[in-house]
Amino acid sequence: MSEIIGRPESYVMILLKGSVPIWFGGTYEPAAFGEVVAIGGLTSEVRKKLIARIGTILETRLSVPKTRFLLKFHDTKAGRLDSKM
Repeated sequence: MSEIIGRPESYVMILLKGSVPIWFGGTYEPAAFGEVVAIGGLTSEVRKKLIARIGTILETRLSVPKTRFLLKFHDTKAGRLDSKM
């Protein structure tokens, strides 16, 4: 993912949680949902590449068909932490 987005691997975080029932397309057949948040760089071309790459990984390693996953993309701006939060 870091290669495709063009960001260092130290900026990439992945959470994978299995055994969560997902009702998708009217069934509980294997499915997946993911969210990609990046500070810039999520162009249309990058999103297409991520969908293809993640779809292949889900299908080959987790038996989730490419037609049964959804990715949500959020391209955000860099911010700073506020110590008053």
